Amino acid sequence: MYRLMRWYNQNREEIIVTVIIIALVIIIIQVLNAIAARQNELARQEYANIANTIDNTATSNRDKESVITGEKVPEEEGKKYKDIIKTFVDYCNDNELEKAYNMLSDECKENLYPSLQGFKTNYYDRIFDSYKMYNLENWYNYQDWCTYYIRYIDDILATGNAVSDDIKGDYITIVKGQTDYKINISGYIGRKTIGSRQTNENIEVTIIWEDMYMDYSVFNININNNRENSICIDTKKALYTTCLYDSNSVKYLSYLNEIADEQLIVYRNMVRNLNVKFDKNYNPERKIEGLKMTDIVLNYDNYKNGLEEKTTITIDTKM
Repeated sequence: MYRLMRWYNQNREEIIVTVIIIALVIIIIQVLNAIAARQNELARQEYANIANTIDNTATSNRDKESVITGEKVPEEEGKKYKDIIKTFVDYCNDNELEKAYNMLSDECKENLYPSLQGFKTNYYDRIFDSYKMYNLENWYNYQDWCTYYIRYIDDILATGNAVSDDIKGDYITIVKGQTDYKINISGYIGRKTIGSRQTNENIEVTIIWEDMYMDYSVFNININNNRENSICIDTKKALYTTCLYDSNSVKYLSYLNEIADEQLIVYRNMVRNLNVKFDKNYNPERKIEGLKMTDIVLNYDNYKNGLEEKTTITIDTKM
């Protein structure tokens, strides 16, 4: 005991300093833990506020009726559509890419994601960089498809990350097939078969189908040239020479500049198939009346070689 007291007296200052340092370290750790806990709680509250602002499904009917038309989705159908979307998102969150990919329609795969790897690179990797929650707004419920706007948001409760304002949006459409349901993503709505046909001067124009996107449409068109010389569908010298028009006589511009000039030439006894893009937003309430082509050049070879002025006809294909 004497030796212990003697040692203490000889090292009193060092011992006191050591005790103070240890106490300070303990206090600092407790303070930092309290600050971290408070910050996490604030982050969770902020996230909850954002989620409530974005989602608020308990008080909002945005997934039950169209925010565009006000039309209500039948309750049973709406539940089925939302279950399908949930299944797709769950597959993506769980990294079951093949199952998610198999939910896409054949047309969606054909136009946007012809391979599983393409789907992974251009959709999954872009959106599902972390675990996602989502919110739905119904936009259109029309015939065999129902379109929602979907917002993907980070779930910080699952990822442990701070609140992010990185909210990714997409249009997702449920398509009723003959035996099951498929989905279309990335703003692709679906394909509508048309089959309209019109003939003039031994030139037959057939509109086979329309691929509808939220921001534009693509029409698949056959041009059958039964004449004895080459023709040109459009010389691209003016706007609206090839255009859609609706019941209000509104015209929709074609993007022929995206098609090579050679593709617009149809040689004699040849059928040319083209996919032509039009500046037509998706709106099922606005009926397209027809496709008008007003710059079809009958004497294209002589016109091209400067031997004649061009002779044109118009083919107006009703839908």
